[in-house]
Amino acid sequence: TARVLGISPTTVLKVLRTAAANLGEPTPPQHIQDLEVDEFWSFVGRKKAQRWCWYGWDRQRKRITAYVLGRRTDASCRRLLQKHAGSWVERYHTDDWQSYRKLLPARRHQVHKAGTQRIERRNLDFRTRLKRLQRRTSCFSKSVAMHDLVLNLYVYYSNQ
Repeated sequence: TARVLGISPTTVLKVLRTAAANLGEPTPPQHIQDLEVDEFWSFVGRKKAQRWCWYGWDRQRKRITAYVLGRRTDASCRRLLQKHAGSWVERYHTDDWQSYRKLLPARRHQVHKAGTQRIERRNLDFRTRLKRLQRRTSCFSKSVAMHDLVLNLYVYYSNQ
């Protein structure tokens, strides 16, 4: 971008940081009929330094309701669910990851492939549009801050 525009790479990074700092996180609606929840991994610096993105996808509104960046642990899943604490969710749709079984109410939790098709498609969109998230690429994030910043920008603009 800097080369094409003929400006300093530092200027490009500064503009990105400023833009991301001015954006808020998505606000989950008060009522969600079907919430698909999933996680995907990428890495920062090297493949062993995995960074997981957990997020909720509202089927009816076709929007990301909330997201959490971190590790693939129960704590990260709990942080995502806390962001949905002000919402009434009728049905949760997830894959068979153990954290979901532990933390979601069993009577409203459905585990099956058909229930997560849309969010799995969103995972592909993330990887297609953000090259730093692809598994086999020479383009990757070198810092956690820039990695999170780019995901924040993508979530904000994909919800518009």
